Amino acid sequence: MIAVNGYFDGRNYITEGNVAVKPNQKVIITYLDEFETPKRNLRKYVGRISESDSDAIAQAVADGRKVDSDEW
Repeated sequence: MIAVNGYFDGRNYITEGNVAVKPNQKVIITYLDEFETPKRNLRKYVGRISESDSDAIAQAVADGRKVDSDEW
C-alpha cells in the first residue's frame, strides 16, 4: 500500500506525481478539511500565451473561486 497526495478537480481525482494504478484497483480516498487550489501552470491548458497573460488567467481563476459572504 502506498499513500499519495492529490486533489479533486470537480470531475476527476488528480494525483501529484506519477503513480501506477491498474484498472479497477481499489483505493482509499481521504477527504481533508483543508482546501488549497493546486499550483499548476495554466498555460498547458490554453496553448501558447505570454507569461503576463498566463498570470492574468491564473488571477481570474483565483478571483472566480472567492465567495462573497454578502452575495447569497
